[in-house]
Amino acid sequence: MTKRRIPILSFSEELSSKKPQVYKSLIEGVSEAIKNKKNEIKLCEVKNSNTYVTIHKDSWSSSLDSAIKYYIENEEYEECSKIKKILKKI
Repeated sequence: MTKRRIPILSFSEELSSKKPQVYKSLIEGVSEAIKNKKNEIKLCEVKNSNTYVTIHKDSWSSSLDSAIKYYIENEEYEECSKIKKILKKI
């Protein structure tokens, strides 16, 4: 398995332009966390700050729901089915 790449965002960067990387990180991060019985994931890093945006287990479902909406809008249905499988495990 390849090591997960956590997106690095500059503080001024528009998050919308990084949605694909952030949602990919979310899906991989939650999958990994479930396997490793972790309670939070590092979603992305704020550039040059050594600060991470983390998501606690309590928020995984709502975050993944947002990801599903994004992937439906972009007609990436394979990602939606991946997310639905992950949601069943939470």
